[in-house]
Amino acid sequence: MATERDLSNAVRDSLETNGNLGRIRAEMRTEVMKLLDVSNRINISKRPCQPHNILLLNELIREYFNWIGYKYTCSVLTTECELSKQPFNHDFFMQSLGIKEYDKSNNLPLLLQLLETCKDVKNA
Repeated sequence: MATERDLSNAVRDSLETNGNLGRIRAEMRTEVMKLLDVSNRINISKRPCQPHNILLLNELIREYFNWIGYKYTCSVLTTECELSKQPFNHDFFMQSLGIKEYDKSNNLPLLLQLLETCKDVKNA
């Protein structure tokens, strides 16, 4: 007969296999951070309005996390930075940051495209 430990191990292995364990851990961390971060809630009202560039940077990081598949890290970032549930539009970024889209860069995150643009400017 299976012991409680065997059952626990089987459930953990199953959750790891189908990828749900990482998601559950990330969600739990996010919720624990929300509960424990009482001082942050008080400081949020005292926090000065973030400059537009900080918001853009946070959104670029979120886009990169989504692109590379760091969905759990992205959910924590979204919560900590108080980003809207809906990410910025790709075309808005392109226009705001003056990034030129190349055929080879279509599938790359904007943060990587910015690095490539900086390299191009440096080499020019």
